[in-house]
Amino acid sequence: MDVIGYLHHEDLLLEDEHGVAIIGGANYVLSVGDKVFLRKKLPDQHYPRYLVDISFASNQYQGLFEDECAVKFTGNRAELAQYLTATTVH
Repeated sequence: MDVIGYLHHEDLLLEDEHGVAIIGGANYVLSVGDKVFLRKKLPDQHYPRYLVDISFASNQYQGLFEDECAVKFTGNRAELAQYLTATTVH
């Protein structure tokens, strides 16, 4: 999935041909254009955590770096709009 934007504090918005996702809690600092590959779901906590591979655009996508992150949302754009409305303080 491609990093396409920033949400809230450290959360990132990802998108690919299957939909969108919101992740947070990664150890690396990610930028728009980087790629995140969800590899394996880890035992449940508050949010599902995944083992991920990261490929940095600034490194011209050469090499993968392993990390863990929380997946806070997955779905399509319409579901994302509902999620953001429900979780945003007004």
